[in-house]
Amino acid sequence: MTSGLNGEASGPDTNALGLVVGTVPATPLQFSVGLAPSQYVQLDDVLVTRRELPGQPAVQIAGIVTNIEAVHEGARFASDVFLIEQGALPAEVCEVAEVAVTRVEPEIYVPPLPGAKVTRAAGPERDSALYFDTMGDSKVPVGFGRDGQPMFVNFEFVDGTRGAHVSISGVSGIATKTSFAMFLLHSITNCGVLAREAHNTKALVFRHRHRQRQRAAAPAADGLSA
Repeated sequence: MTSGLNGEASGPDTNALGLVVGTVPATPLQFSVGLAPSQYVQLDDVLVTRRELPGQPAVQIAGIVTNIEAVHEGARFASDVFLIEQGALPAEVCEVAEVAVTRVEPEIYVPPLPGAKVTRAAGPERDSALYFDTMGDSKVPVGFGRDGQPMFVNFEFVDGTRGAHVSISGVSGIATKTSFAMFLLHSITNCGVLAREAHNTKALVFRHRHRQRQRAAAPAADGLSA
């Protein structure tokens, strides 16, 4: 038996990943989840929980996993792990995931209560947590998340409607940023956000530094072959 959101006893929820822990303070912007046995999460997973409020609609609190820790509860020293493994010292393995809140709906910023059930967001819940449901026809696909589901950016922050900046970070020298930039251009021109302007849109790609590097590397390669 576990505690429900309203404080009443309820049966086990097979969809629940775990419960909001009470040993770590929960705030409107972050909270921690104790994972149930046989459950797991990974970094960047999208989770959701709810809180009932008197005289208000239920608040949906969603966020992204930013860290996961596994510990022995009952152990005091690092060497206790050997005694625990031998059965000489009682202890329980506990996994706790830290969640950074991405969206609160409606916007009543309250923390989730300890014992609140937490589930993995999927479908409309995932779209809401990542604001995909607010993008309308401005959704540009940019890849897949760790959960295998598509990720989008809002084109209104690219075309100047609400902003006009894209920052791409990555390892230098192995064309990762260049490859993603080319993919992003392809996605923008083919996903439908440009509508009738798609056939008139051109992309200007600067490759001057890349060609300079190629020319600088050519003599060295010739010297090695000689």
